[in-house]
Amino acid sequence: MEIVKIAAICIVAAVLCRLFDSGSKEYSLYIKVAAASVVLAFVFIYISPVIESITGIFGRTGADGEYLEILFKSAGICYISQFAHDICKDSGENLLAAQAELAGKAALIVIALPLFEEVTEIVVSLAGY
Repeated sequence: MEIVKIAAICIVAAVLCRLFDSGSKEYSLYIKVAAASVVLAFVFIYISPVIESITGIFGRTGADGEYLEILFKSAGICYISQFAHDICKDSGENLLAAQAELAGKAALIVIALPLFEEVTEIVVSLAGY
């Protein structure tokens, strides 16, 4: 039923934005940002049981917790950078949207660096160097 609430928020926000598009466009942007923030909060609340389930499954495998941390941080970076990109693009700031997307990609590379290092060590050890 959460999806119905999210859809209703989006529809109401879209209608309100259309009402303000002809006059005060800044109000339209405020409505978009507010609605998107509320939807993002709903998504985080909605996905928290999934995160707990994944954490439980991962804990039973005995794998290093750093991998799970990298996974969650990467997902968060993707959501946040996409959110910033979409808001900027929707407000007509294409350059800022591209920069938000680029920053998200760079952050993903930084977060994944320990994984790249570990894979490199495994390859080197298998190759016998």
